[in-house]
Amino acid sequence: MLRIDRLNAYYGQSHILHNVQLEVGTGGRSSVLGRNGAGKSTLLKSITNSGPRVDGEVTFNGQPLGQKAWFKRAKDGISFVPEDRRIFTHITVEENIELGRFGASADRPVIPLSQIYDWFPMLGPLKARLGGQLSGGQQQMLAVARAIASRPRILLLDEPTEGLAPVIVEDLASIVAQICTELQITMLLVEQNIWFSRQTTDHVYVLDTGSVVFSGSWAEFDQDEAIRNRHLALA
Repeated sequence: MLRIDRLNAYYGQSHILHNVQLEVGTGGRSSVLGRNGAGKSTLLKSITNSGPRVDGEVTFNGQPLGQKAWFKRAKDGISFVPEDRRIFTHITVEENIELGRFGASADRPVIPLSQIYDWFPMLGPLKARLGGQLSGGQQQMLAVARAIASRPRILLLDEPTEGLAPVIVEDLASIVAQICTELQITMLLVEQNIWFSRQTTDHVYVLDTGSVVFSGSWAEFDQDEAIRNRHLALA
C-alpha cells in the first residue's frame, strides 16, 4: 500500500529526514513514535506533499507519487488529519464533513452522513454548530470524521490525542480502530501517546533525529528497553 524508500526531507537548508525506509501493507496499521522534533510530522507532510522539499521515493498502491500535488494524492485515497486539525471555523460541522467527501472517487463512494454520525455520536447533535464553536475534543472528532468521509485507502493521523481529555482519547481509539477494521483502511499514526498507539496499530516505528531507529511489532518493542529509554520521552 505505502512504501517509502530512502526518503530525505528538507525545510530550506535544514535536513529533517534522513534516508527513511518505511512500509505499511494494505490494511496494516503502523505507529511512528518519537520525541518532539524527531521529524514525525515532517514524515506525514512528505507523504502528502504538503510542506517540505523531498527526495527519495514514496510509492502508493504500487505507483510512485513523484511530484504529484497534494490534492491529487487526496483523490488517490490518501487522507490526512494534521496536528492542528484545520477545522473550518466559519462553517458548520456537517459542512466540514461534506467538504471531506470531495476526496471520494468512483471506486471509493462517499460514506453516508448517517453512518458518520453513527460512528461519531458526539457530532450528530452538533451538526448545525459552527466549527469554531466546538471544544478541542469535538474538533478532533470532526477532523477524523471529515477525513473518513471520502472512504480513504489510507488514513494519516498526526498526534490526534494532543490536548484531549483521557475519556475522549479512549473514545477516539475505539472509533478509529472500529472504522479502520470495518472499511479495511490502512493507517499510519504519528503519536506520543503509547497507550493510544497500542490500541489502534500493530506495528511500531521509532523515529529519532530524522532517522528510523526501530521497526517491529509491539511485542518486539516491549522487549527492547534500550530503544524506549534512549529514543522516547516516555519509557
